[in-house]
Amino acid sequence: MNSTQLFIIIAFVFGFRLDISGCVSSIKFTNLECVPLDKPFADFHHCKLKALSRDKVALSLRVNLFQVPVNNVSLNLQFYKKFNGFRPFLFNITTDFCQFLRHKKRVLFLDIIFKFLEEASNINHTCPYGHDIIVDRLILAPKHFAQMPLPSGVYRLKIVVGAYNDWKAIVVLNHGYSLRQDLECYF
Repeated sequence: MNSTQLFIIIAFVFGFRLDISGCVSSIKFTNLECVPLDKPFADFHHCKLKALSRDKVALSLRVNLFQVPVNNVSLNLQFYKKFNGFRPFLFNITTDFCQFLRHKKRVLFLDIIFKFLEEASNINHTCPYGHDIIVDRLILAPKHFAQMPLPSGVYRLKIVVGAYNDWKAIVVLNHGYSLRQDLECYF
């Protein structure tokens, strides 16, 4: 076997492992902070985490919209990893959320996040939004992270929501993520 064939085999075994859902030992929310920036436009009715068991934490939030319908929504997503404080990690994306809902595959990372968010929320349709935004008992599961092979650690997702070219709210979400350390996860 020559060196090219050996390189291809090693790259296939180590580099193309996309399904890591069986290797995740724990994943859960650790902290949630919701800050309204424009209270006459929208306010948080509740924004909380509830411990269901040692390894399960459910996220629930409700945003009351006072000026409906909302036709123009912008999102800024920032992802951080804790390295002696939270440091920027992987991406900082600003996108038109209404346009994203029409063409979900254009922003891949937001599509991955939105797949598990829409299971527990009422934002599973395109704009306009003429009702309150509700996320009820969202629980992170390993299947949600099968397409995102992340190293173990504590992460922060900061979501800044805007409407009509003005930022309206900030949601900061911390979550912990750890992988099993046995050999079957790597082969």
